[in-house]
Amino acid sequence: MICASLMLSSCGSSSSDIDTSKSSKDNVITNKDTLTVDENATTVSELRISQDIIDNMAPATDTGELNITDEIIETGILNSGDTSRLESCMEKASRGEELTIAYLGGSITDGSNASPQETSCYAYLSTQWWKDTFPNANIRYINAGIGDTDSWIGVHRAKEDVLKYSPDLVIVEYSVNDWQQLNKETYDSLLRMLLTSDSSPAVISLMLSHETGGYAKEHAPIAFKYKVPMISYSALLTKGLVKWNDVGAADKVHPKNSGHALIARLLTEFYRSVLSDINSHPYTEYVVPDISLSQTKCRYDNSRILYSDELSATDSQDFEAGEVWTLLSNNNGWHTENAGNIQFTLNAKELGILYIQTNTEPEKYDICYEIYVDDVFSGTISGYDKDTWGQHVKYESILLEDTAAEHVISLVPKDGFPGKDFTITGIGVTE
Repeated sequence: MICASLMLSSCGSSSSDIDTSKSSKDNVITNKDTLTVDENATTVSELRISQDIIDNMAPATDTGELNITDEIIETGILNSGDTSRLESCMEKASRGEELTIAYLGGSITDGSNASPQETSCYAYLSTQWWKDTFPNANIRYINAGIGDTDSWIGVHRAKEDVLKYSPDLVIVEYSVNDWQQLNKETYDSLLRMLLTSDSSPAVISLMLSHETGGYAKEHAPIAFKYKVPMISYSALLTKGLVKWNDVGAADKVHPKNSGHALIARLLTEFYRSVLSDINSHPYTEYVVPDISLSQTKCRYDNSRILYSDELSATDSQDFEAGEVWTLLSNNNGWHTENAGNIQFTLNAKELGILYIQTNTEPEKYDICYEIYVDDVFSGTISGYDKDTWGQHVKYESILLEDTAAEHVISLVPKDGFPGKDFTITGIGVTE
């Protein structure tokens, strides 16, 4: 199995200080259908997966003319982490059962700049390896990527967009869009939410980047704490092993087809290394680290989004509840065409407003709202920003406390802004 070393100043430790081993033999359990182990749980007396499947596994994703060296693979597989749950996915697929693979992230996961987008994105390409390696299994593919979203939005929509499908494997990608201070806790909370969910999925963290190789470096120590495998092409760019012009688009942010193929290649090389090694050791149960070991308080680990089909405004003037334009999976929000006022009462420890912002039609969208929480000014949001792109979902975090309490949220038009059109797509909440 490939297990690349990693030196990260943000972790405060070298690779030799990081425990990437499996659980101790005390945590080993016996899967009687696939293997038995000796008294000390050190040898496998039956194959966990047929050697024929291993010998005939699909090749890693083809990257075309992009030359992939052993150094690129070893560097890109940043850390193997604990592969117990991933191995369970492979055993499940080898038995011909249904396996659900979900991808949660921003525009790169959505396939931006891939052409055709749906079938050239890294998510689709890497899922194909599972279908080719385990042709008798029903591999269900969930792409929950939404452009220009970070892990705050990700942790709030994870339940409705990913967890409701009971995923077996979730690949998380937010390292380009997580640049705010709150993202350390939202990302930490997201990984914990996924790992502790009912279907106990394997989780893989993707460390992608823009042209310079920069990414949200706080993700690495969080992933290490959870022993979550990390796959990165950020390291390839910073070390000069791959040139941006060979993998990235002109916008200096998104990968082009060759970049998507490279990400998929790193993932599938990792899958191949895990599958190749699976019969050399018994199954060990992954245990989610206690929350006291987390990097943050993980106060977002029970987050969700409330929509107008579930939440009613306690007071509203010129706002209508119903269908609105949105990239979110639920299109029930609140909309005004007359600069209305609206108020909500919720019991929560964390709150945020999700809304639509655009860079077009300033006469229509140039409206600004002041937000008040319990009559205290909390922030300002605008439906128009000339420097933003297109039309997209944006959010404003307005409350974060350690315990839940009843709060009143009010949105009031700010004086001096002539626009009248505004859309709220949902209320982010942690109860």
